[in-house]
Amino acid sequence: MGVFPTPFESMPRLQAELGGPKLYVKRDDLTGVALGGNKVRQLDYILVEAKKMKSDYVITTCGVQSNWSRQTVALATKMGMKSLLVLRTAQFKTKPKVYDGNILLDHIMGADVRVIKMKISEDPTPILEEEAEKLRRKGHNPLVLGPSTSISPVATAAYADGFREIAEQASAAGVALDAIFVAAGAGPTQAGLILGAKMIGMKTKIVGINVGAYSTKRVTEVILSSSEGAAKLLGTRARVERSDVTISDDYAGKDYGIPTNESNDALRLAARTDALIIDPVYTAKTMAGMVDMIRNGEFGGDQNVCFLHTGGVPALFAYKQYFQPKRSSRNVRGR
Repeated sequence: MGVFPTPFESMPRLQAELGGPKLYVKRDDLTGVALGGNKVRQLDYILVEAKKMKSDYVITTCGVQSNWSRQTVALATKMGMKSLLVLRTAQFKTKPKVYDGNILLDHIMGADVRVIKMKISEDPTPILEEEAEKLRRKGHNPLVLGPSTSISPVATAAYADGFREIAEQASAAGVALDAIFVAAGAGPTQAGLILGAKMIGMKTKIVGINVGAYSTKRVTEVILSSSEGAAKLLGTRARVERSDVTISDDYAGKDYGIPTNESNDALRLAARTDALIIDPVYTAKTMAGMVDMIRNGEFGGDQNVCFLHTGGVPALFAYKQYFQPKRSSRNVRGR
């Protein structure tokens, strides 16, 4: 149901600003459904199960500003199913009094939204199962997409195919990619990219920037286990080894969903050079990492580097307080 292939574009003004390698962006924020994002590519694979089960409801979970939840609701809606979301407050201290960003779009698309006070790292699976049982008693046939769904081999397989798409577009543009930067949240997107590169014999380095949702140790284990399962699903002999996994912890900041000065600066820089609008939770921290590594000389002018834009822009509006114009300390009056 997504729109593929998504664009592969150069970023000449950001490249000139940084004075480093040739820069490109893979626009998986433009996957075509309800403002897009990388989850659409994965859900195209995952929701095949809903068709098999003839489900009329999808139940899922994430944070209140969840891209996963928005894209799940969107694809479920297009398939004629209803959605129930159990959203965790995550990085926010209280439940939202006013809907904004992703949760506003969830509501507009007709999702039944329940918000619980819980960290993003905590597991609400018992609550999902309780809600599913309530729906079954009413005669519905719900499909539960719990926390493990988004890190499944199926989600990883989707991005093995995504890497092939990037490689074909880069080749058509005469570009040999040395590195791809991606947000390391739970891990399956990076896992799929690494597996995809190994499947077609490319040496492209996949650089994950940890955004603070989980420890790098946990993300690495997810990458290894989900890529193993994906390789079996895809019938390939290629395997992801621990030495293939590159994740930086240097740009996560205090916690998941809490911007840093560097990520806010990177968000503005991308917008003011190549009009690339990114989100404050995932892609801004990833951009901050890429910018810093380039400025530190880790990538040279003869190299080609791609930034994977995984979407999430609706969340920007829930963080608007970070991006207001500065007010003058003086009250200027006309004469």
